[in-house]
Amino acid sequence: MDTRKNRTSIANLRTSDKLRLQVLAPEALGLPLGQIEPSTLVDLIALSELTEQLPTALIRDLEKFRNRVFDQITDLPDGPVLANFVSELIALDAELLPQTLREFLADLLDKRTHADALENLQQLGAQTADTPPQVLTLPATPVAPAATKTTKAKKAAPKKRTSRISAAQVDERRAEWIEEDVIGRLANYGSRGLKQSIIVAGSRHRASWKDLSEAEVLAVLRRLKRESKVRYSAGRWMIQT
Repeated sequence: MDTRKNRTSIANLRTSDKLRLQVLAPEALGLPLGQIEPSTLVDLIALSELTEQLPTALIRDLEKFRNRVFDQITDLPDGPVLANFVSELIALDAELLPQTLREFLADLLDKRTHADALENLQQLGAQTADTPPQVLTLPATPVAPAATKTTKAKKAAPKKRTSRISAAQVDERRAEWIEEDVIGRLANYGSRGLKQSIIVAGSRHRASWKDLSEAEVLAVLRRLKRESKVRYSAGRWMIQT
């Protein structure tokens, strides 16, 4: 069975500002090697090298991810499994392979003996020898425009209390999409689950409706909880087992 179609792929990791990365990156950081698209894998490893450009907590998580991935690559059987993994890296643009990954694979070359694995590791080394890794500089986080007097006046007005949205009030098409999105994401995290803020931000980011609200996502989550499809504990949602 080909599991490649079930791998997680996250676009635009190298061109997102640090605030978006704090929403996008965690989706893959808890996944095993085989469940991440190679392009996303090398992007995350590249981001783990940006110690001066990202928040300390995210860098810490990225570095843990990189170390765990390197351990999992080391554990790949010396043969077709390792050869196939390296062949997927060969298919990527050489400049996308970050320096830490290059050094790790060069070191691995001396520890493997299988002909196919060695051939692919050597080919990858040759491809990257004359191509330096891409210099990654994240875009600046957009700064909100200064509030005008009119805006300040509006802010000063009493805030209307927002009513809590029930699942019945969420458009049926949106509700179906939110449920599929949430269940699909949580299925990858097992008992660890995901923080509520990450789930909400991720669903709103991926939705085709630009006005999808936090309240709509939470309404569907609460319904799924009542239906015993998910559970909530310590600020995290997870699949009900």
